[in-house]
Amino acid sequence: MTDLLNQPSNSQFKFSREKILAFTLILPSLILVFITYLYPAIFTFVISFAEYDIIRLKIKKFIQFKNFEFLISNYFFTSSVLRTIYFGFLICVCTTIFSFLIALLLNEKFIGKAFLRVMIVLPWAVPSVVSGVLWGQMFHADTGFLNALLYQLGVISGYKIWLADPLVALHVIAIAEIWKAIPFMTLFFLSGLQSLPSEVFEAAAVDGANVFQRFSNILFPLMLPIAIPLFLIQFVLAMKSFDTIFVLTRGGPGGGTTTLNYFIYQEAFETFNLGRASAAAYVLLIITLAVVLIPTISRFLIKFFWGNK
Repeated sequence: MTDLLNQPSNSQFKFSREKILAFTLILPSLILVFITYLYPAIFTFVISFAEYDIIRLKIKKFIQFKNFEFLISNYFFTSSVLRTIYFGFLICVCTTIFSFLIALLLNEKFIGKAFLRVMIVLPWAVPSVVSGVLWGQMFHADTGFLNALLYQLGVISGYKIWLADPLVALHVIAIAEIWKAIPFMTLFFLSGLQSLPSEVFEAAAVDGANVFQRFSNILFPLMLPIAIPLFLIQFVLAMKSFDTIFVLTRGGPGGGTTTLNYFIYQEAFETFNLGRASAAAYVLLIITLAVVLIPTISRFLIKFFWGNK
């Protein structure tokens, strides 16, 4: 009698078979994720503390934190970190503002609205390399559209080499990245605006609230849960910018457009120092995670200290 009670029932046996089948079905995906993500992450973490022989493809010796110490004392690395943070926030702020304003426009009814939507989404379909080439031609010193326009208007008397100035070149790259990122954020903002209840705005208008009051007290708070994740996603994408920099300036002039992601490329594939490149990659990861976690930590602290008051 006791043996009969201890035997698994048909439902338990069926449940275990379903778990085995489910695990078997997702096993190829797990293997793919391990090969493409987990193994490179572990490998780069290990060699960030070592000297790696790229010819023999093996670790020479472990040097503890010397790769990180070298990066911290390296002027080009520290300047790249500061430049990357500025570059990322510049793209995020400008993209968020412009995308929200465009979404507000597209949320209204006017002639040519469908055509305008298509034109705004088009940059999203352009590959990053092609986008870099287009903006490079636009700012070209001899045949660029911008120089030709300014010359015809009499603003400049000769040809200006835009990408020869590090500060100007960095902002040209930022403009190219913003132009490509606007469609993504605009679509999400537009879907968010169309999901808002119109009765709330109509009631506010009836109560005498002006446009600014409806925006600050109703629209902005309702759109904030959409704007914050989009801002963070765009910041992560901006931190990974590479194609446009490679096509337009290759980190120049004088390293003035070298972001942290491009610095990693230079260390890995130009100086062939995979240890330092891996260390720099983890610094980039830490900075990105810190920025992404700031809203979550802030919300938790506010709720913890002031939530019960």
